[in-house]
Amino acid sequence: MKNKIYCGFTALALLLLVSCAGVQTRLPVPNSTMLATETGRQETEAFERFLAMRKRLERVSAGVLQANSDLCTKTRNGFGLITHSKKSYPKHLRGAAMRRLGAGDTPTVLFVRGGGPAEMVGIRSGDILLNKDGNSVSAFDDSLRETSTLHIRRFGLDMEMKMEIEPVCNYPVLLKMSGAVNAYANGRTITVTTAMMDFVQTDEELALIIGHELAHNTMKHVRKAIWNTVISGFATRTTRPFESEADYVGLYYMARAGYDLDGVEDFWRRLGVKHPKSIVRAKTHPMTPGRLLSIRLARKEVETKREAGQELLPNYKPGKGTLQAKERHGP
Repeated sequence: MKNKIYCGFTALALLLLVSCAGVQTRLPVPNSTMLATETGRQETEAFERFLAMRKRLERVSAGVLQANSDLCTKTRNGFGLITHSKKSYPKHLRGAAMRRLGAGDTPTVLFVRGGGPAEMVGIRSGDILLNKDGNSVSAFDDSLRETSTLHIRRFGLDMEMKMEIEPVCNYPVLLKMSGAVNAYANGRTITVTTAMMDFVQTDEELALIIGHELAHNTMKHVRKAIWNTVISGFATRTTRPFESEADYVGLYYMARAGYDLDGVEDFWRRLGVKHPKSIVRAKTHPMTPGRLLSIRLARKEVETKREAGQELLPNYKPGKGTLQAKERHGP
């Protein structure tokens, strides 16, 4: 009896296997050469797109990080360059990075910003940065944080470059390949997604986003949010007030970097239209209509200070100013 049941199931399985639905037309099949050519083209174009975003992000973020270095407790010497290796890229773009730019395991200079300290002393793409032990390092290596002299290797020749450095906030800005329109800070770095880079229409809007995330780090919002969660017995995770404060302080950071504020708050209208839930529903972030209007009011506040020749600093509550503000303006 068991054998009959087993044979019945086996026969049914074979019947299902041979009767699987299939296509009814003769599909054209590209040959391996055609497929390899098109694959290479798409990988190259995707890499070039990622690289262009990274350069734009570096250019805009450098201005915001430099202009607000006196309001950051964590600073480093900025050189006006970024380094890369093959691990700097998403795994699916590393092949293209190796073919197009020769990216390998050793960090090398990828991009030298125009007018920055590195360009002024003649540092070039492809140069290798060295630490005091002669080992190759990235531009964010701790050993370079306070130096004003870069040791580089170019075509096997070691050189020393002394430069006029520019202090910057020590929060590296990273680019992440993602379809989510997002940016976030973790207290140590700032990350912007490729979808956000596509969404922002102007450098002013990008500076607004970077300023917002920088404010999260300088105002220690991540640490505060964790603390509030812990003392509430993990019953609540209040972050909306911190998001509003980051909008406000971040606008000042953007203004201090010299960006035009006119109409920049319209970013939140476009984002609300793209994600309608954010118009009427607040979770971890405030609703987009309120964010737009609050930033508009803050913009007018900044413009009034500019017209009066006042220093562009956020209005702190009594006794709640940052350490930097207290050091500069007294207790």
